[in-house]
Amino acid sequence: MSAFNVCVRKIKTFNPRIDYFNLLDENEFFRRFRLKKSTVDKVLSEIVDQLKNSTDRNNSIDPITQLLVTLRFYATGNFLITAGDFGGISVASAGKIVKRVSYALAFLSSRYIRLPETPEEKMELKVQFYGLARFPKVIGAIDCTHIKLQSPSREYGELYRNRKGYFSLNVQALVNANLEFMDVVIRWPGSAHDSNIFANSRLKARMELPEFSDCIILGDSGYALSHYLLTPLARTTTNAERLYNESQIRTRNVVERTFGVWKRRFPVLFFGLRLKMETTMAVIQACAVLHNIARLQRNPQPPDDIENIKQLLSDEISEIEAATQPQINSPAQALRTALIIEHFSVL
Repeated sequence: MSAFNVCVRKIKTFNPRIDYFNLLDENEFFRRFRLKKSTVDKVLSEIVDQLKNSTDRNNSIDPITQLLVTLRFYATGNFLITAGDFGGISVASAGKIVKRVSYALAFLSSRYIRLPETPEEKMELKVQFYGLARFPKVIGAIDCTHIKLQSPSREYGELYRNRKGYFSLNVQALVNANLEFMDVVIRWPGSAHDSNIFANSRLKARMELPEFSDCIILGDSGYALSHYLLTPLARTTTNAERLYNESQIRTRNVVERTFGVWKRRFPVLFFGLRLKMETTMAVIQACAVLHNIARLQRNPQPPDDIENIKQLLSDEISEIEAATQPQINSPAQALRTALIIEHFSVL
């Protein structure tokens, strides 16, 4: 055999893996992973069994390293090679770990992302929302946000191009007054309209059940008016109508603030994802779960290490669309008018 045809096997190397959890102090750890140590420890305790099943090889990657590599990927919004180098692992291993941990975190959705179930939970939400701008019976605010993607494929990639010209998933979320997610829908392409996503969602079916008969959610003018989803008036003529619009907009603002806080904690959601579609959806769901855990654990907002990130996130401010949904539901219009007369005319 010729010497030129000999395949030289690459020498296998093992990069050092730094124990960031114990090496860094609380502040430095928080800056790098966007969560406090106690919160990371809590998250690890809930997914450790799923991660241990993948650590049965020589020089295996322990669960805490897998979680920190994934959090670093969420925190930087960079390529997998960056997270891999940070954790002392290969790009291939980093990709597998991000997928594995993201699926494990997304599996916690039923525990941390849910609608109110008991009358006491609903009443607590109503009181919290009423304290914002005196809008009665509100349990949540709904809106959509775009998460950037690379083009999924040549065949149907254009379905994911949104009205701003880039590829994305249009993610719908219902949030509470504490900026926590109560419902998230992640399967729709960027070209889908917000109202169409809601019309085909499980949330709409739930809101039409008797258990939510005395509850209201608020949306912008892109949604169709209904007896449980109230939108702003296109034109106001009386003082009561102006108060209604002001209160509706101020109360609904929590969903825009939630998106801003969410994307600043996990910049990968702003800069975009270059993963397979299934993994991308799992990452978005995982970040929603982590966001709620961080809110429950009272984690502070991470510092803005990225220059002008507040300006970058300004697109989360709601845009009143030129073509609003036709308001043809007269019973819903009558309900909104009655609310304006009975409540806002006496404020």
